[in-house]
Amino acid sequence: MAENLVAVDRRALTPAQFGDLADVPPELEWLANITNPKTRRAYKNDVSEFSAFTGLRQPAELRTIITRAHVIAWRKHLESRELAPSSIRRKLSALSALFEFLRLAAVLITVSSPRVVRPR
Repeated sequence: MAENLVAVDRRALTPAQFGDLADVPPELEWLANITNPKTRRAYKNDVSEFSAFTGLRQPAELRTIITRAHVIAWRKHLESRELAPSSIRRKLSALSALFEFLRLAAVLITVSSPRVVRPR
């Protein structure tokens, strides 16, 4: 019965490509799944900015050592730069979306998604 669900004439991925895709870090998988190019670029910049602020060197560190306190410190830093509330909300939304994806993918190792209050 399962063979009738999807007709496949030939394998689309080589074994090497299949293996390479299995090794993609979940953080990069999340980013690649954002279809709007402007949103993807903005979110990539936002997560990169947060990573630089916290001194992270590898994407995996986002899921192992980041806590809500780190995100609150970054929010306060953004506020001290007098960014528009909408810019701060977007930056925090990028992190929130990433952490929610990591939580749902069951790869988030920290206690919880580090959600914080966003400015109005």
